[in-house]
Order: sequence, then structure tokens, then C-alpha cells
Amino acid sequence: MSVAKDGNGTAKGRAPWMPFWGTDFMAATLGWSASERGAYMILLWAAWEGDGLPSDPERLFRLDPDIRSAWHLLEDKFPVYGDGKRRNPRQERERGEMRESGKRNADRARKAAAARWDAPSNARSNAPAMLGSCQTQTQTHTQSLSETEPIRDTLNGSAVEPDSSVNDPKPNRRATIPQAALDALWLKFPRKVGKKRAMALLDKGVREIMEDIEHDEPTDALIYMGERIDALAQQHRTTDPKFIPHPATWLGQGRYLDPEETA
Repeated sequence: MSVAKDGNGTAKGRAPWMPFWGTDFMAATLGWSASERGAYMILLWAAWEGDGLPSDPERLFRLDPDIRSAWHLLEDKFPVYGDGKRRNPRQERERGEMRESGKRNADRARKAAAARWDAPSNARSNAPAMLGSCQTQTQTHTQSLSETEPIRDTLNGSAVEPDSSVNDPKPNRRATIPQAALDALWLKFPRKVGKKRAMALLDKGVREIMEDIEHDEPTDALIYMGERIDALAQQHRTTDPKFIPHPATWLGQGRYLDPEETA
């Protein structure tokens, strides 16, 4: 069974990773053998990647020999939906919620990007003065910290440094971006060169989007970045590869913040 792909070679109907609830999975498969659980996991993955499963069980049995022997347990986990595909109900709920959340936050990110580029030109001209003011304030704040008595640990009386993260105005900088999600985004690019630099810029870009949409979790920002890379691939689907921008170039120019082009 092949995984359903769109015109760019990207699997349809999924986010960059499959959500998995380990506690619920173990509870639902209590008493199952390891091979039965493995067969269930294979079908969950195939359903997520392929946006559903074929209704004919014989096609599913080709994925792994253990699926046939465990089918009496697995059939009810993947009922046939109105479109003729077998789907896992919990998985479809998660898919729907991720799609809707992605659309909402992608819209917010696009509006934030548009507002940024539509800002009055005098805001840009005042940038050096604003930067100088910020530097002065930073120096003053740093000096005041150095002149403050160190905080004493109440347990042993030793000096400890103040926790600067409490007042960090950009908490998204401390968020953990899953490496697997960044790897999945890399695979979407129509021209895969300069991976090391591109991966660093991907991480930076996702955090920038998180700040634009004021969200501390990376899920929505990753979905939005994936949509923008998909649009890039669609735009260059017939372009000579040597004229397709390098990922690092595209990311470094902040092209993912450009207003989405319409035909």
C-alpha cells in the first residue's frame, strides 16, 4: 500500500508528526501481545501518513504479516468512513483539531506579517534611535543588577543568581522545537541544498512565527511554516532546479512572512 501524496510529493492530510497518547494506547491494548500492539501501531502510522486506509483488509495484510493474525482486534479500531476509507476515530479527531488550529493561527501569522510590512516608513527611519534607547535601558538595568545584593538560598545561605527567565519578554526563545518536526520541514523543500545552515534558520523562523502569533507552543508555527514551504514547492513545481532558491536563502530573507500569492 502506498502513502497518498499530493503533487509535491508531500503526504496528504497530516501535520509534520503523528500525535500519540501512550497512556491511552496502553490502556486500550491491555492484554494484547507485543506483535498485536506492533500491528496496531503500523496501521495507525499508515492511516496518518496516507490520510486513511483502504477498506479491503487484504491490502492491509501486505503491510505486515502480524496484521492478519491480529485483525480480529484491529478491525473495530478502523471502521469504514463515508469516503470509503478505514479511519481511526481518535486519530481523525486529532487531525481535524490540528487542521483547524493551524488555519486559525496561520491566519493570525499572515495578518501579523502583513502588519509588519505595512508599517509606516518613519518607523523604520527611527529604528537607530530606538535601538540606542534600548541599549541605554539595557545598560542601566544591567548596572542595577550588579549593584544588588545576591539572593541567599534559604536552605544553606549560599548565594544564587537571580532567575532572569521569570521576566524574559520572549519565552518562545526557550521553547523546544522537536528535531523530527524540523527534519520533516526540510524534506518539503523543492531544492535540498545547504542543510546545516537551513536547519538553523528553520528553528529561528519557527520561533519568529511563534512570537508573531503570541503562542508558546510550536505546533501551530510548524504547521504554518509547512504550509509556506508547500506553497514554495507548488510555485516552483515546473521550475528548472538551478533557478529554485536555496532553502537557506529563502529562510534568511524571511520569505515565509511574505503575503501569500493568489492566482
